Amino acid sequence: MSDQPSQLAKPPPSRRRNFWQLDIPMVLAVIMCSVFTVIEVRRAGEGVGRAWAYAVEWPMIGLFCVWIWYRYRKEGSITKGFSDRWKNRIAQLNTTAAASVAPPAPVLPLDPDLAAWQSYVDELQLREPPGRPPGEPAAKEMGER
Repeated sequence: MSDQPSQLAKPPPSRRRNFWQLDIPMVLAVIMCSVFTVIEVRRAGEGVGRAWAYAVEWPMIGLFCVWIWYRYRKEGSITKGFSDRWKNRIAQLNTTAAASVAPPAPVLPLDPDLAAWQSYVDELQLREPPGRPPGEPAAKEMGER
């Protein structure tokens, strides 16, 4: 019976790993960001203008660390929750898009003036290909110059 209480008091291995790999680094990061914030606020108070940027930056880095820690604790991954949300959003958009597919555009009859203009442009490009000077014949090649 002395073995049972020691087994019950022992936390599961994953919780122990989370403590060392998530909790301790998060606490250290928040302490470090807090100390750096205090240092930069003091420097900014002494007249160092650039320190104001760091005085704002370090708390944001600390908040980012807390957010990362929270995501890992809640879902086990940073991207797991995002991927699930995006998959649901894409499925919703696909069903909406499938429901609202527009009918194909009606085929318009061919305009005779447009056909004449397109044939003129094709003929002109055969006589005077694009990229050559207007007076240079199409048969003249680069090596003959």
